[in-house]
Amino acid sequence: MMGGPAIKVDKDGKWYFQGREIIRKDILFLFYEHLGLDERGYYLQIGDEREYLEVEDTVFLVEGAELVKDGEEAFLIRLNDGTQERLDLDTFRIAEGNVPYCLVKGGRFPARFLRLPFYQVAQHASYDQRADEYFLLLNGKRFPLRKVHKPW
Repeated sequence: MMGGPAIKVDKDGKWYFQGREIIRKDILFLFYEHLGLDERGYYLQIGDEREYLEVEDTVFLVEGAELVKDGEEAFLIRLNDGTQERLDLDTFRIAEGNVPYCLVKGGRFPARFLRLPFYQVAQHASYDQRADEYFLLLNGKRFPLRKVHKPW
């Protein structure tokens, strides 16, 4: 393709087509529904057509997080596509610059936390002096909040 991908997603999760922001929710929901990720990157797959995207960081952003106690403790996260799901703490990572990420959509896609939902999770963390690490304790299981160079 000359000039690179026609569709771009910036670091704030805004979608663009040929430089113009896509604001129609119905189109954005269609894109989320047909989104894929492979070794080459993010793409839209509609029928036999596959169009790769230019993505600055991640397509999905975590916009909200809440600790819920419905039988078991879990963090319920709200994503920028309007969906909610349980946070898989086994996939929670803190990358360079203290930027938190996790995997969403059944582990298929990385998502970057916005500042507020990160604080909504981090306020429940404890510090272990001996191990020199912060961790979350949910349902009797310890989840270390480790820093990594790159989330994936």
